[in-house]
Amino acid sequence: MTSDNTESSPRMRRIATFTTAGLLGVAAGIAALLTIVLLRHQQSLPKLTPEGFREAKVRWGERGPSSYDIEVSVTGRQAAVYHAEVRNGEVIAAMRDGEVLSRLRTVDTWTVPGMFTTIGSDVANLERHIAGTADVNTPQVLLRAQFDEQTGLPLRYHRTELRKWGPNIEVMWEVTRYRAVP
Repeated sequence: MTSDNTESSPRMRRIATFTTAGLLGVAAGIAALLTIVLLRHQQSLPKLTPEGFREAKVRWGERGPSSYDIEVSVTGRQAAVYHAEVRNGEVIAAMRDGEVLSRLRTVDTWTVPGMFTTIGSDVANLERHIAGTADVNTPQVLLRAQFDEQTGLPLRYHRTELRKWGPNIEVMWEVTRYRAVP
């Protein structure tokens, strides 16, 4: 009986070792695949130039409807889903994760003009760095965006703030629902 136990014990350890190694390999493969998918998703957005931003903003001003419903999914440090209903240029309802928003600044942020204001602030910082007029407090940002070809609506936006100390700060939003209201 002793010889069976001594033979099965090393065998069981080998099985446990191979099983653990296999599971770790599968987990590492899944992590690598997710990383590749995320990087490709981020890189699939074209770089945002000041000219591209201005062209999209003009298109929205000329062709964007004054009444619409929009839902925007935000990822990053303050992930949330925002919903706004705009009629004749005025917000009539706004929510964050299903909760009614009451602060005007937050309400307006998730309208299309508010989104352009946010992106415009980042573009201004980018332009300061390009022109060499940025001071030490001007964030250095990498911007990527996709706008609707017809209306200029900001469909996807990715902002990476490059930091000297600590991790880079990334925020991304994507319009998940949009409906122009006649």
